[in-house]
Amino acid sequence: MATFVVNDYMEGTLITLGWIINNGIWETLSSTGVASAPFIALVAGEWFRARQEGDDEGNKGVLSLNRIESRLYAMILVLVFTCVPVFTFGVNPVNVSKEHADQCGTVMLSSGKWGESTLTAIDGHQARVPMWWAITHAISKGITNAAVSKIPCSTDYQSVRTALDLSSITDPGLQREVGEFQLACFGPSRNKLFQTGASLTPTESQDVDWIGSKFFLNTPGYYDSFYSNRPMPGFPYQAARDSARPSTGPGRPGYPTCNEWWSDGTAGLKARLKAQVKPSFWARVQSIFPSTPNADDYMIRRMVSPRSGAANGNTDQASIGYRSLDGGLAAGVSSSAAMVGNLLAAIPFLAGMDSLKQSLPMIQGMLLMAIIICLPFVSVASAYSMKVAGLATFGLFGVFFLTFWWELARWLDDHLIDLLYSSDAAKLSWVAAIENGNDKIVIMFVNGMMFLVLPSIWVAVLGWAGAGAGNAISSGITKAGGETKTAGQKGGDLAQSKASGGKV
Repeated sequence: MATFVVNDYMEGTLITLGWIINNGIWETLSSTGVASAPFIALVAGEWFRARQEGDDEGNKGVLSLNRIESRLYAMILVLVFTCVPVFTFGVNPVNVSKEHADQCGTVMLSSGKWGESTLTAIDGHQARVPMWWAITHAISKGITNAAVSKIPCSTDYQSVRTALDLSSITDPGLQREVGEFQLACFGPSRNKLFQTGASLTPTESQDVDWIGSKFFLNTPGYYDSFYSNRPMPGFPYQAARDSARPSTGPGRPGYPTCNEWWSDGTAGLKARLKAQVKPSFWARVQSIFPSTPNADDYMIRRMVSPRSGAANGNTDQASIGYRSLDGGLAAGVSSSAAMVGNLLAAIPFLAGMDSLKQSLPMIQGMLLMAIIICLPFVSVASAYSMKVAGLATFGLFGVFFLTFWWELARWLDDHLIDLLYSSDAAKLSWVAAIENGNDKIVIMFVNGMMFLVLPSIWVAVLGWAGAGAGNAISSGITKAGGETKTAGQKGGDLAQSKASGGKV
């Protein structure tokens, strides 16, 4: 039995199913005599050709025999190596380093398997594979995994941002309370700030754009001076603070100050908002940004107000792309309008691309299964042509190698952030969409499309080498992935509508 490496159980199951059906088709073609038809056609064709050459060709019998012999050897070679099942097909899903994937944004594969036995049969039918395709599978996987391992290590920032975008406040009571906090604390504090005409630094100007502002929390006269509009569960009555307020008293909830309401370790809004997201996600954020004490604030800000602060971008960096560099009113208006459009499209696009990324390995497995099932028909219809067997080999390798291009696209999606933003705080700002909003959203769109563009370039280059399967592979990925991306975008539209309705 030969054991073949796959990246996950779904791929292994689909490939096993493909070979089981392939074996059944080949058995049917062999038992019905269809598999012998190319040999009969070869002899008949050469006989007919010899008859056409005329009686003056005295050595036509010898010539026909030589032509039949040379083509027959080639056909038998292709049949034996590409059609006759030789090895029992066993699947070995390799180990994936979860720590490496979280840290670097690419999958690091190692030897070993999940479980004590490999998948060799489905519903009692055992899969077998011809020698040539076994070699093709082994070489393709080896080259692909070696190429993936050469991609440099960088943190997967985009997946953190996407996970945060898809997080929402599921507790209706907490949603209502966030709105009440905005009315009772954030709104009055902002009004007071504007009325006093306080001078703020650029950092403070960005900070006061959200409800958990450290400026409002730490500056006397703001959150320490405003109170909730009703008694809040979890905040016991305090006579010095609540004795003159209605609907409260000893043993009943009191009226916390906005500082208490936000910062309390148990009943405070910050702690309860943080509890809406899985602890494993927060632990991942802390592991990525261990030296940044405000990581929680960045993440909570992104969750409660996905688009807040994006228009306050720090433009003190080189312009990316081919936008106008001459400034002026027209450039400013067009840039602002473009940013508004980008912001409106950002959440649906992110959700759609996240669904597409998850579906790509599944699409790859389906394509591999389809190609494997077609191989017996292709071999017989081509009269066991070596050229066609070579094209099929390139086709299979091309589909296997798509894994590398998707891993490379994922790395580019994140590594550009490492290159553009040097500090942990700047990277966190990118994740939270607080600074440089327009450039970052454009980068997000471009990088997202690379998951489709890079494979398209790959299959086009295969076409240069004569691998005619490229167009079919590219079309299959685009069509199958498009439906998944559209479904994800619908979820993003819903999340965007929900965020707009409860904007804080």
